[in-house]
Amino acid sequence: MKTSVTRRSGSALLVVLGIVTIISVVCGMLGVTATAQTRSSQITRDMLKARMIAESGLNKAYNAIKGNFALANNYRLTESFSGGTYTVRAVPLSGVAADRAQLFAEGTCGLGHVVVAADLENVPKLAGGSGAGDNYSMPFDVLVGGAMSIKGNFHAAVTLFHSNGNAVLTGSATVDGGIISSSGTATWKSPPASVTLRSNQPSKVIYPPALEAAINGLISYAQSKGAVYASGASIPAVPPGGVAYCTGSDSGWSGVGTGCFIFAGAFSSKHLTLSAGSANYPALVVLSANSVQFNAGTVITGTLLLPTSSLKLNGQAAIYGPVLIGQSFTGNGTADLWAGQGQQFLVPVPATMTDNVVITAWH
Repeated sequence: MKTSVTRRSGSALLVVLGIVTIISVVCGMLGVTATAQTRSSQITRDMLKARMIAESGLNKAYNAIKGNFALANNYRLTESFSGGTYTVRAVPLSGVAADRAQLFAEGTCGLGHVVVAADLENVPKLAGGSGAGDNYSMPFDVLVGGAMSIKGNFHAAVTLFHSNGNAVLTGSATVDGGIISSSGTATWKSPPASVTLRSNQPSKVIYPPALEAAINGLISYAQSKGAVYASGASIPAVPPGGVAYCTGSDSGWSGVGTGCFIFAGAFSSKHLTLSAGSANYPALVVLSANSVQFNAGTVITGTLLLPTSSLKLNGQAAIYGPVLIGQSFTGNGTADLWAGQGQQFLVPVPATMTDNVVITAWH
């Protein structure tokens, strides 16, 4: 009887031990699964965060490069961000095209590590160059750096003359009215009642920095339009953009055209038919220290700028616009000046190219 009870107790113990073992195994498996799921969730979270960190670094690098594509040559950046770190580098693709590059951004956060990339292309934008700009105002209809001598049957329909040297009017020269001033003496044997002579006036600056800047603006505009010529023979009658810049002499130039014609070299043309046109640029600018002479038949409609030259008008030459002369001015024969009230000219805005970097692909 005792043996039978003992056997039943042993069987029950074995059953209990089996159940406990099964429960332990199940709990262990559940624990391993939970741990794996927790780690997987952590890795997923860290990977997502690492990608966001990498993309943030890439966007920051793009914003730095998009206005200055030259930065793509050696761009490197490593920074901590939002609990992680990004490292960005740019790789220029000069072997493929000089206007392309790639950005690589590596983001790390905890267990996450992600690399993202973007293809960049520089598509430059053309800005300005419309011809619109500011007006440069000239203080006189005729401003002369040296002596001024008007004689013969010369006629001037202007209101403001000034000469830093003596101003002498003789013969049958006529002036409709206004003021003739001189830093020396202003003399006229029988001046009209409508003309005021003023001697011993302060000298005027003939070639101020503002005028030099205005002329340089015109030159830059011509350069932006591809209107730069080595000799006068190459200059078209209507230059691109309305401004032509000749780096050499005027040799071979027709002397006929519409627009602004600027000469840096020697100038010897004596018979011109020029008009500044509707753009209101100067008609002619001579930058060399020449003795410029215009003979009968010359007609210039627009501002005439000779900041380092002298000027002689002969015969029936006529200028319809303000005149600035760096040295002496002589008017003879039946030459005429018709400056009117147009004491200003337009300085255009030159075209500029600016970098415009765009993302063409994400990886």
